[in-house]
Amino acid sequence: MKALLRNLKFVPPLLCLITTAVAQQQLASLTSGMAANARQLKEYTFKQRTEMYYKGEMKNSKLDEVHYSSNGERMIVPLGEQKSESGFHPRGPAHRLIAKKIENKQADKKQYVERLMFLTSRYLSPETGKMQNALAVADVTRSGASPLIRIHLRDFVKRGDMMTMTFDSTTNRPIKTEIETSMDDGPVSIVLTFDQLHQGPSYPGKTVVKADAEEVEVRVFTYDHRM
Repeated sequence: MKALLRNLKFVPPLLCLITTAVAQQQLASLTSGMAANARQLKEYTFKQRTEMYYKGEMKNSKLDEVHYSSNGERMIVPLGEQKSESGFHPRGPAHRLIAKKIENKQADKKQYVERLMFLTSRYLSPETGKMQNALAVADVTRSGASPLIRIHLRDFVKRGDMMTMTFDSTTNRPIKTEIETSMDDGPVSIVLTFDQLHQGPSYPGKTVVKADAEEVEVRVFTYDHRM
């Protein structure tokens, strides 16, 4: 927890760094709660809707059913997919060339989105032990008398990135996760907002991934959880 003292002067006036002993105890409790929540969530089957936007217009949406196998592997069953029409139907001698250029551009955009979501997965499903190691040097802050605890992880996946996880300290349940990172030298933001099943685990109800330089946005919704 040396980072707690080292970064004290950079904390805004309304925020205070929790003392080392309290922070360690809080982190241990949160880590335990996160592991238990993840185990509970794997007992459910749920639907996941993914929407891809380009320049503010939805270009593609797909619906999947997700569940976990007995060994914890994530299983995805496609339920349907919709694609928007380009609205452009070239005619004349050059129509094949124009159509090919459009097709190539769409393929490039699809590949970009796939890489973007892979980057996102490295934050949301990190390698074994990576989260525990990062938490050991994390900054933990609380705003005044608020029950919200914020854990700040720097350089978690890429140098210069920042991942902030907000929890309710009274229940140890996650509220929001915010990530600022980059891809292809362009900024990328990832925001998860959490919901809770009735007397059950918390889950990311909505995930928004934005790459402003490419004017790309991906929204992922999870719902309809059942045992």
